[in-house]
Amino acid sequence: MRLIRHSIKLLFLIFIISIIAYFVGIYILKTFVFPLHNFEIVKEEASKNGLDPYLIMAIIKTESGFNTNATSSKEARGLMQIMDSTAKDVNNSINLVDDIDTSNIYDANINIALGCSYFAKLLSKYNGNYYLAICAYNAGMGNVDKWIESNIVSSTLAECDNVDIPFGETKNYLKKVIKTYSMYRFLNK
Repeated sequence: MRLIRHSIKLLFLIFIISIIAYFVGIYILKTFVFPLHNFEIVKEEASKNGLDPYLIMAIIKTESGFNTNATSSKEARGLMQIMDSTAKDVNNSINLVDDIDTSNIYDANINIALGCSYFAKLLSKYNGNYYLAICAYNAGMGNVDKWIESNIVSSTLAECDNVDIPFGETKNYLKKVIKTYSMYRFLNK
């Protein structure tokens, strides 16, 4: 009888420790690994453009790691790593600010608004296909169009593994964004 009571207490203790470890793990993931920095801006801009805010969070995490002042070796800037030419084109179509320059492209509000608008344009171009839009966000529309025309990538791409994307960087980028997006959705459901 004593052994049974001891076993029950031990099982209960293991159960309590498991529950605590689960919630501590979720807290650590949400706070440090998959944070929601600038989420109010992202929600607003994603909503304006018919986008899932968690997908935008995944793109931001992958692009800049939430570094507002990030600049890539190719001169992409800010949270969503917008190229100057893309920023100007998007701004011309949505009239967000009078003039886009290197000082205001780093502003989180402007950068996220431009990035969401641009991603929505890509999503529309590829008939709602997130995978192709994500590839185009990284490699450019011209490259993705060539891949589709050459039958290298399907116009109905629906996976990120076992896909023969010609650019290794884009293949890895697609995988990372999709996995990060899945985690954001899991952690915030």
